[in-house]
Amino acid sequence: MNRRFLLLAVFLAIPSFASAQRTRTASDRRTDLFDKDSSSAKQAPAVRARDIEDMSPIKLIIDKRRDLKLTDAQISQLKDSDGKLKEKNAPLLKAIDSLVRDLRWNAGSRAPSDEDRARMRNAHMGLMSTVGEIRANYEASAKEALASFDADQQTKVNEMLEKQRQETDKYLQERLNGGERRGGE
Repeated sequence: MNRRFLLLAVFLAIPSFASAQRTRTASDRRTDLFDKDSSSAKQAPAVRARDIEDMSPIKLIIDKRRDLKLTDAQISQLKDSDGKLKEKNAPLLKAIDSLVRDLRWNAGSRAPSDEDRARMRNAHMGLMSTVGEIRANYEASAKEALASFDADQQTKVNEMLEKQRQETDKYLQERLNGGERRGGE
């Protein structure tokens, strides 16, 4: 009987211990409200290559294939286009990560020197240029993909892509220009 009671107590206690561990890790996350020096964490634009990669119109079309009633041939063609697009953008996406790293200012209390500001300015211009190049690749691939769709599909895709374009513009405006304003302080 004691073994059964002990076993029951262990089974009841394990989930509460696991829950407590999850709560603790969530409470250990950095928060701007309680950080003493959160300014250095905000200086670089908060853009990641993954975020830019997720903005692919081909990826959106593939995700919405059922809504668009795409044929197997169209899906296959889109997947091929997506593979080619990923290959074409791979070096650009790597450049984004390194440019964002160059934009960070973590020198503690020392103010950035003229060299630091020039480096950050050049990195920001390079980042803007690289993101522009990726978006141009995305638009070209979307135009190419639209050629194989019927009129109804083209209308739906154009609506989806316009909505995605607006969301992307808003996202990039917040992330890139906000980082420039804070990085230049």
